[in-house]
Amino acid sequence: MEETERLSENNPVGLTRSEVAEKLAPAISLHGIEVQDDYLTFPGISPTVGIPESQMPEVDAPVIIPFKDIASITPFNAHIEVLLYSGELYTFSVTDTVRTHINTYTESENIKSDKPITPQEIAGNIWDSLDETLSSKEK
Repeated sequence: MEETERLSENNPVGLTRSEVAEKLAPAISLHGIEVQDDYLTFPGISPTVGIPESQMPEVDAPVIIPFKDIASITPFNAHIEVLLYSGELYTFSVTDTVRTHINTYTESENIKSDKPITPQEIAGNIWDSLDETLSSKEK
């Protein structure tokens, strides 16, 4: 695993355009990511699990992520993870066009946390969500 690019305490506005572009370089063309002056944008990710069709966002609506909202960008061998302070996690494959979005909100409600989420809380929320999904399929 390579070192995580974290928001510097000395830079209160977040990551710079060049830092974001450098970390996301292997995935930019694969996923249609556009790096602007203070945000990045890419085609929307359609949710498919656990969300009623009536609550699904527009399929074509682009995702816009301001750099100030990014807690870390972590490159791995086959994918890049973008973790937001809200606890949302975006994963971009560097080998194909597969990308995922995981809501790691606290509790089972889809409510964003007001404070930054720790990696331990995110892992716990993901596990709880998976456990709940798997147990509901067994019934």
